[in-house]
Amino acid sequence: MPTGSEDRPAAAAAGIGHTAPDTAAVSPRPAVALICTAGFADVLMLGRQNRPDPYALHVGPSPWQTLLPSSWRLELVGRLDPAGDEVVPLQLTPGDGAESGATLDARLDALPWRPEAYAVCLLHGHTHAAHERRVREHLRARDPDCRVVCSHELALGPEAGEFEWTRATVEAAGLAGPAPPVAALARREDGQEEIWQDVAQALEALCDDMQATLVAEAVSSIVREAMDCAAAFFLPDGRLAAQARSLPLLLGSLQPAVAGLLAQHPVAQMAPGDGYLSNDPWSGGTHLPDFVLLRPAYVQGRLCGLLACVLHHQDVGGLSPGSVPTDATSIHHEGLRIPPLRLFKDGRIDPDLQRLLAANSRRPAQLLGDLTAQWTALTRGEAALARIVARFGEGFDTLASQALAAAQQATQTALLAAPDGETAWHDALDGDGIDPAPVAVEVRLRKLGATLSIDLRGCAPQTRGPVNASRGAVFAAASHLVHAIAPQAPRNGGATVPLELLSSPGTIVDPAPGAAVNARTNLVKLLANAMLGAWSRLLPQQMPAPNAGVAVVLSLSGEADGQPWVYTEIIASAAGGAPWGAGGSGVSTDVGNARNTPAEVIERQAPLRVERIGLHRGSGGAGRHAGGCGVERAYRLLRGRGLVSYRGERHTVPAQGAAGGGPGRTGAAWIERADGSRTDLPAKARAAWSAGDLLVIRTAGAGGWGVPDTVAADIVVSSTERSTE
Repeated sequence: MPTGSEDRPAAAAAGIGHTAPDTAAVSPRPAVALICTAGFADVLMLGRQNRPDPYALHVGPSPWQTLLPSSWRLELVGRLDPAGDEVVPLQLTPGDGAESGATLDARLDALPWRPEAYAVCLLHGHTHAAHERRVREHLRARDPDCRVVCSHELALGPEAGEFEWTRATVEAAGLAGPAPPVAALARREDGQEEIWQDVAQALEALCDDMQATLVAEAVSSIVREAMDCAAAFFLPDGRLAAQARSLPLLLGSLQPAVAGLLAQHPVAQMAPGDGYLSNDPWSGGTHLPDFVLLRPAYVQGRLCGLLACVLHHQDVGGLSPGSVPTDATSIHHEGLRIPPLRLFKDGRIDPDLQRLLAANSRRPAQLLGDLTAQWTALTRGEAALARIVARFGEGFDTLASQALAAAQQATQTALLAAPDGETAWHDALDGDGIDPAPVAVEVRLRKLGATLSIDLRGCAPQTRGPVNASRGAVFAAASHLVHAIAPQAPRNGGATVPLELLSSPGTIVDPAPGAAVNARTNLVKLLANAMLGAWSRLLPQQMPAPNAGVAVVLSLSGEADGQPWVYTEIIASAAGGAPWGAGGSGVSTDVGNARNTPAEVIERQAPLRVERIGLHRGSGGAGRHAGGCGVERAYRLLRGRGLVSYRGERHTVPAQGAAGGGPGRTGAAWIERADGSRTDLPAKARAAWSAGDLLVIRTAGAGGWGVPDTVAADIVVSSTERSTE
């Protein structure tokens, strides 16, 4: 636990583009001006919204906030579409029909001094350079000696989006960006290594490689871009021995999901080449789009472990495309429910079950392609495991068990270091999608010695709407808490042994079979923050304020030019302020760690124009160390008609502050109709929209820490985020 300045960097470990700034350092004088598409000036600050250490207690502000201040990020009106056609003319000079002050010339004239270089990075500019070339010509006409770097002059991989292109262009222009932080592996405090640590690290690398395969081989953008998947390795007795670094929401639920599969299919009945599938929330699963696939791993005929992965599938049936209907009142409204079954035998998929799965999806080719990615990841994992077992020989099983014991001991040590006591935290969901009344969330922690009881029996009764969460999903929040308070513990099932998780059947955290559960992320994120909040009352000077606790799941669908389309995205919110620094903005926190989807990818996949990706300015809670700000995203439907499935949170109940800090601002969503009218959306909504309509989403801000002090350094640093709208 962070107790002094020497521990703050570890406690504030952050994601790409989200590291805590050194408030004592003097900001460099900007020498590079970025010229970007209007609505995209915050791309560098937002990064890809994920973080390298998903269990870090705190995520600090982006270094780009000071490296390239907002006044040096110049927005330019003008758009090309993915095909290179001009859809919005460039506004370089007053002669281009722009309002006074909106042209590029006006923005350049407002700079306090002449830049040493210009970085020009426009949407789709790296593939269609017409607008970037015109901007370069214009800049050189104004200043013949200026240095101009355009994104189309660079070469990046096909996986790059606007963040990667913008960063590369700015750096090519001469501005050194921050080094992407890397999460450190847990080490013994005395610096001595043990052999079991070699096994643990080898297995973690195996899991990371499986997850990388899922991302590389998947068909859907929710996996390829958002990385909504996870992988893990289990011993033959079902104990979690290692996991990939991300995603906590899915990693934490793999443990109960594998237990559910083994309850129906014991390892004694398994054979090489078998594969077992389930998505059943009452067999350890979470919600129906998350398919868990398990493969027994054999080395020279001996069962050495179980390889498992989970992947969010784009559509598995149900009331609405994307299979996350916000008005569902039964699991049967949400798609195809799959009890634990054998899907693969001798390495081949069962053809009848394959047809069954395809018949229940609106995107059958996509579903089968992503399922193939899961099987490929497990197959490669088995080959990698054989090399690990060969490396460690007959002692492999013993060393893997020692890693589990070490994780348990490390958790117990962290618990012993904290004071005993009982604490509570209360929060509420913004309704259940059917009834707008708040849904109570209550977490009580009882910490005694080396044990921790998490009591959820005070949570609200099961709801009609889909915000209920299965026990398997709830376990992910408890698992995240343990790894956050015991960061030195290896990331395996031993860490959760000291936990006791209490719930009452028939409540939102332990719903009866048949309940609607597709919006379980909303509840699990609030639970994760409530658990951290309750823990903070034991150690108030060592814990951050609550995060915003929001991960919007947005599913857009429709038909255009005679072709159906479905697109799903996960949108982050913000991190709370901490005793040692401000909170990060636009970053995925707690159990979430999905990446955002680049606008360029969205526009290539669907008849949409992404008009804004930026900060929800002023949404962070005030404090000595301010809370981070949420995100604003705006999407215009270009052709046809469609359906919006919006699953948000914190429209009415804000994230709380800590130690006298203020709450964050709530979020909102609405549709600006082509006829000039506006439709405000509740926190969970389905709505129709038509060509020309604009969907706007603002996620909530996080809580501030400490009584506000207007001269505190981190508030000054955060001033660009906290400006009023």
